[in-house]
Amino acid sequence: MACLWVGLAALFTAGCTSVDQKGEEPAGTLPLIPDQLVNWDAKGKASFTYQDVTETARFHWTRSSPQYDLIRLSGPFSMNRQTIERRGDALLWRDGEQARPLSDLDPDSPALAALRAIPSQSLGGWLLGAQPDSSVWEVDVTEWQAAPPWQAPSRVTIRGTGIEIKVIVSQWEFGPAP
Repeated sequence: MACLWVGLAALFTAGCTSVDQKGEEPAGTLPLIPDQLVNWDAKGKASFTYQDVTETARFHWTRSSPQYDLIRLSGPFSMNRQTIERRGDALLWRDGEQARPLSDLDPDSPALAALRAIPSQSLGGWLLGAQPDSSVWEVDVTEWQAAPPWQAPSRVTIRGTGIEIKVIVSQWEFGPAP
């Protein structure tokens, strides 16, 4: 039984490693991704730490316009799926067809509490590597990957008072410019 858990842990860790999956040119030879880019998808994992409690989730993030993001979060084995929608400055929690402001929900999870605290209009840009315009937040891109035609973040850490979000982006996809 112990071997099964070791094997699953190794598989899970290996699945989150950021590599140039397409075998294309190294990340350093591509231009940096613009932090205001729209029409992109990112998939990966994130850990949310809020008040010393940590929660991890897989995510699929879609930005289709400067004012709209759709973030699908799921726990281990795709359980506890959550859908967060950003419309301008508003963050909404979707449950089927019903949408409620994220601020109305009880922040019973570190992920929801962290997402409520971050300026919603900044979060997508921070995932792209943009720097915050406030000393309250810190964004650190520690690793980049080739995601032609760009060099895109593969590891990003976002820190604020009592909050830390570590993101590993395993896959980027870019749509045509609008």
